[in-house]
Amino acid sequence: MEVEDKGWRKTSGDWRWQRKTKDESCEIWNLGKKIKGMQQSSEDYKQKRAKFHNKEEDPIINQLPDGIPVTILSKLAINEAARTSILSRKWRHLWKFFSGALEFDGSPVMKDMKKDINKASGRQLQMAMEIMFDAERKTYTNWINELLSSLKSPTLEGLRFWFHVATDYDVEKWLQYAIQKKVHKLELYFGHSFEYVLPLHLFKVENFDSLCVLRLKFVNLTSEMLEYLLCCCPSLETLSLNSSGVPNSMNISSSSGSSLKLKCLELVRCWELRNLEICAENLVSFKYCGPHLDTEFRSVPRLVEAEFGGSYVEFTRESFLSQIKVLKLDITQNVPQVVYWLCQLPELKNLKHLELVTCMEDGITLSTCALLLKASPSLWRFTLKMLNINPIFRRATTFSKECEYSLKELELVGFCGATCEVELIMYVLENAVRLQKIIIDTRFPTKPKLRPIGEHSTSSDRESIQKRALELHKKIPSSVEVVCL
Repeated sequence: MEVEDKGWRKTSGDWRWQRKTKDESCEIWNLGKKIKGMQQSSEDYKQKRAKFHNKEEDPIINQLPDGIPVTILSKLAINEAARTSILSRKWRHLWKFFSGALEFDGSPVMKDMKKDINKASGRQLQMAMEIMFDAERKTYTNWINELLSSLKSPTLEGLRFWFHVATDYDVEKWLQYAIQKKVHKLELYFGHSFEYVLPLHLFKVENFDSLCVLRLKFVNLTSEMLEYLLCCCPSLETLSLNSSGVPNSMNISSSSGSSLKLKCLELVRCWELRNLEICAENLVSFKYCGPHLDTEFRSVPRLVEAEFGGSYVEFTRESFLSQIKVLKLDITQNVPQVVYWLCQLPELKNLKHLELVTCMEDGITLSTCALLLKASPSLWRFTLKMLNINPIFRRATTFSKECEYSLKELELVGFCGATCEVELIMYVLENAVRLQKIIIDTRFPTKPKLRPIGEHSTSSDRESIQKRALELHKKIPSSVEVVCL
């Protein structure tokens, strides 16, 4: 038996220490060099591989300058931003610094269940589905709260809560969160059956000077809250109130003496409103749809876009109409009166784009369009959206030339080939000598609920309408471009 120790060998027979031979030492030395070389090669390979990865991947993902990844994530939807956590370790928690806009419109399951509840026939079935809906809504609300608590960014671009809620407990937490995060855009709708008044005490706790856009639907507003928004939110540029409870009289002006930054004001179906006074030098766009209203526009020098609807027809008396460049009119609720009021319409010398939404009535629609065209000497685009409930087909009347219009583009939306539609096109062709393009859109425009119950568009109806559009196309001169949709 032999026992080896480094460069020495002990023989069991004579117990004498002998030096290992030269050949054996060389073999051991060479073996050691090979092992060391293999280890070195392995380390070189790892270094080269790490260098390769750093060169090829890191500049795109891991070596971007600080702040750039978060900026990229903030341009995405929050669910897409959260998915980037699987890219690398560095990106695992970056989505929590998201500073973009958060939109909560209800889960897809909630939307489907809401439709099914409305279609349910039996009361017991409807109650069972409402219980399931409440459970899904609670799950969705808890998810929102967990998400908001996980975000670490000090600011947010926007917050949108646009679904049916059950209690105002979560709503107040979300409003506090919006104020703390200094959001720029806030949109609130909690359901048409959920009565909620925007609480003034929450806004007084902390300054909310970052608010630029506020959209409320079925959220009530007190006179004190309105005054706070106009005076204490100096960055407010857009205020939209839809089906909201408001004071009987609204004064849109700054009590502090400074000019309002407000550029867009929308008041839709605010039934309590009776008097409106506006002094806003930066106002660019104004929309009103609702009942009759007493108005006073004291100072609106930059107002160039206006939209009116509902039973309000007194807009023809407004002094700012001569400066309007874009005008949208919805006369579906006041067709019998509109011809009388349009006869008093002043000259719209700066109007460039006119959009008219009307129920197609034989004779009245053509008269309305003719009055508007005569009052708009600079008009270059006219869009007519027609709700054809009972189209009439008769022999078309021929028209003689009345005056030259500067119209360049005519768009008909909801075209079905009724006689009054054909007469309108012939009338425009006769008087608009500069006409360059006609767009015939056979698709239905807005407000499909005005169609009688049970009346739907079939494939045969669609084919017949398109056939009428093609027949009309043959009557239009080749110098005018025709687009059929």
